[in-house]
Amino acid sequence: MKYNQLSYFAVSENIAEQELRSLGFNVNSNKSFKLNFKTFLNKILSLHYQDTDYALSMWIADTETDLLSFFQSDKEVTANIFNTVALQVLGFIPNVDFKDTTEFIEKLHFPIIFDSSLGNLHQLLATRCPSGNTLIDRLVTENLIPVTNDYAFFNGKSLATFDTSNVIREVVYVETPVDTDGDGQTDIIKVNIIRPKTTHKIPVIMTASPYQQGVNEPASDALTHKMEGELTVKSASAISLREEKIQTLDSQSQATLVTETEESFTNLPRPSYTLNDYMLARGFANIYVSGIGTLNSDGFMTTGDYQQVEAYKSVIDWLNGRAVAFTSKTRERRIEAIWATGKVVTSGLSYLGTMSNALATTGVDGLDVIIAEAGISSWYDYYRENGLIVSPGGYPGEDLNSLTELTYSRNLLAGDYLRNNATYQKFLEQQGIDIDRVNGDYNQFWHNRNYIKNADKVKATVVFTHGTQDWNVKPINVFNMFNALPNHIDKHLFLHHGAHVYINNWQSIDFRESMNTLLSQKLLGQENNHNLPVVIWQDNRSAQTWKTLETFGSQNYETFDLSSEGHIISNHYNDDSFTKYGKNFNNFKADLFTKKANAITIDIPVEKALLLNGRVKLTLSVKSSTNKGLLSAQLLEQGEKKYLQDIPSIISPKSLDNGRLFEKEHLVELPQREAAYRVITKGHLNLQNRDGLLTIKEVIPDDWMQVTLELQPTIYALEENSTLRLVLYTTDFEHTIRDNSDYELTIDWNKAQLALSVTK
Repeated sequence: MKYNQLSYFAVSENIAEQELRSLGFNVNSNKSFKLNFKTFLNKILSLHYQDTDYALSMWIADTETDLLSFFQSDKEVTANIFNTVALQVLGFIPNVDFKDTTEFIEKLHFPIIFDSSLGNLHQLLATRCPSGNTLIDRLVTENLIPVTNDYAFFNGKSLATFDTSNVIREVVYVETPVDTDGDGQTDIIKVNIIRPKTTHKIPVIMTASPYQQGVNEPASDALTHKMEGELTVKSASAISLREEKIQTLDSQSQATLVTETEESFTNLPRPSYTLNDYMLARGFANIYVSGIGTLNSDGFMTTGDYQQVEAYKSVIDWLNGRAVAFTSKTRERRIEAIWATGKVVTSGLSYLGTMSNALATTGVDGLDVIIAEAGISSWYDYYRENGLIVSPGGYPGEDLNSLTELTYSRNLLAGDYLRNNATYQKFLEQQGIDIDRVNGDYNQFWHNRNYIKNADKVKATVVFTHGTQDWNVKPINVFNMFNALPNHIDKHLFLHHGAHVYINNWQSIDFRESMNTLLSQKLLGQENNHNLPVVIWQDNRSAQTWKTLETFGSQNYETFDLSSEGHIISNHYNDDSFTKYGKNFNNFKADLFTKKANAITIDIPVEKALLLNGRVKLTLSVKSSTNKGLLSAQLLEQGEKKYLQDIPSIISPKSLDNGRLFEKEHLVELPQREAAYRVITKGHLNLQNRDGLLTIKEVIPDDWMQVTLELQPTIYALEENSTLRLVLYTTDFEHTIRDNSDYELTIDWNKAQLALSVTK
């Protein structure tokens, strides 16, 4: 375990005393630290022991003195004694977890610097235990303070004082201004609400998830596309685009206003998001909405366009009195969100984080914060790349229309299927044409699903999380959105070295406590003056280490000239190899990285330490033996050593409590393991799009072309005397079309460079 404490902010001695006393710690700044320390510990122990002297005697002050004897002596509290006791309070065990306090404190990066102040006790409460919970959260679970359904704060964070065992679970149907199924009336969407029983008006943490009401996997699987085929030879042309506005309808509602909902539920159709659970216990209503085209809602699944976004936006509008919500699908009665403050934060990963990005670009009033975790910022960058059809990592053959089939859950209701499926199939057929699986080009369809062009409309505070090893929603999505935001926007990025994963239950970073601090500030009015760093990045060189930067992307470059004895990359494989790689793309990756696949591999010595920050640029002079070609590249750190893995491992099962014994989850962390290499970044290019997305040029056989391929952005630290391995190849069996044409690419090494974007 290693501490990276971002959520705590130092307070004055007076504030520390006030907050400690408000929690029942009868400390006094006029008393000695030793006496205050004993008072503090006795309060904690009294939650379980009447005889606190006995409990004190079971802890130690140092290797020679138990804690009771220490408090009965005239010895003063030293840094070593404080740290030894603090570790035990947190749950570390002497002689098991540690023997030498000083050594263990250094190993942990223990965040408290002892100075005999009440601030030390204050910060100790905000410090995480080995279970993953902060000490204050653990003590609240142990009834340090009662459940009141009223707010209580500590260090600018809302505490778990709301009863999660007795909440209101209700359903409303929000009217949207879109008519995506063309039936002539506005689409309404089902909204599941979970909120504490309180007299306070409360803010909302909202998750917009098309998966929430269920998915249709058989229909999606049936629409998974075959990856084998020939790369299309496209006609030279320039692509033109326009800005299109969605069509909307005005509400015609004459519904009667009522004060009670008609529908409730016991369990959500799919599991709740644990960050939402965590905030529910702290006075935030949870809202889950699947949106248009989903079970018990109206409309068709338009997948990523602003009609879908507008429908989700309508929920925020309803919370602020600007839209109508009905109590049933009859549309006869409407209800107002009189319990809501109108302040909203969105949450969730992947498609859920995508909708957070999209909603922010509407500039809707009431959306104060988004937490966009591994979200798409342009759907072209999810399903395409540089003029190529490129499948999301791990899902070869998936495309936008197969995702539409997966999330169009209205067909799970037989009655809806009966009435609407014929029209929906025509809609789906047209969508299949619009995505253009022939050319892989950027077009109007994809332009209408590009949120980056509306980044200037964002008003909310933005929090991103993303993994450098996320080849599903690739890092270009967060990189472009982060850098497109206006300069005045409060933005923060947690960039880790994992794959497509959540980080709120990681041991090494207090992400959920940081979100609590931020949301208490922005949505609950806590004047905590806490500011997160702009970029918080996980250092790949050691376990559980995080550092900060001011930018994601640098304009400084370290350039390396490239050379190799090999000049030719063959595209064609024999039938056995082609079949083997097609059946399991991991076989291809294993061979690619060990010089067994068709590729040119170049090892590049890096003499000095470098911090890669941004996009790697590959500049080549290349020619194709035919009138087409695709170029793929991967950059690895090469060399046997311990690397961070991309999937978290469980450290402590079900130890992380999201309330008071509420929705416990595993504490996890990215492990380090010995390996021969680590992928840093990768990229793909259709040679016909070598001058950009909107320009298609001919590939003339055996004519030299100057090509620049920018790889996926990253932040990655290289130590002195590291080795980079650049792998150049054509077909990628995980991502690109599997074209087994017998053509070759030839590289001219006289005009070949690798430029690393670095932070000096």
